[in-house]
Amino acid sequence: MLKGMETRRGTADQRRAEAIAAGMRVFADHGLTTASIQQVADAIGVSQPYVFRLFGSKHAFFLACLDEFEGQVREVFREAAGASPGDPLPAMRAGFRELLANDALTGLWLQACATARSDEAVAERCRAVVSGVLQEAARLTDTAPESLGRALADGALVVMLQALGVDISGGSRAAIESLRAKETTS
Repeated sequence: MLKGMETRRGTADQRRAEAIAAGMRVFADHGLTTASIQQVADAIGVSQPYVFRLFGSKHAFFLACLDEFEGQVREVFREAAGASPGDPLPAMRAGFRELLANDALTGLWLQACATARSDEAVAERCRAVVSGVLQEAARLTDTAPESLGRALADGALVVMLQALGVDISGGSRAAIESLRAKETTS
């Protein structure tokens, strides 16, 4: 063992959760093809083969990270619906914006969508994530399908704006207006 390094022991489930959290950051920054599993292993203090044992392959690991992304979005929606039972959609939108303050989630989703162009398994998983999020939103609200579609479109815009470093704390409409104002003053 290297001097100053602690040996951390945990269950496989704990290690899997740690690996997914680290993997989301690594995949967000480097994408599926150029991400290094060694970076994940180093971040959580295990060997690279151990990470592969947890997931089977880098591809399966990437898909597990997408599952976690979906789980986090669904959890934000459930919490918002519990806190705002009358009309939870505004709280769900706000929660989604707050969730995306984590650049790893934005980056992971953008990397996944880019990868989906040439990888049918990733495309299928991305479609499942969108479907699952829409189903969760429909289950938690009385929102009409066209309004849910609009909310999804707004969410996609938030992801793009977040990736571009635009301040979305005031909502997507305020962010768009700030961009328009910058264009007219340039």
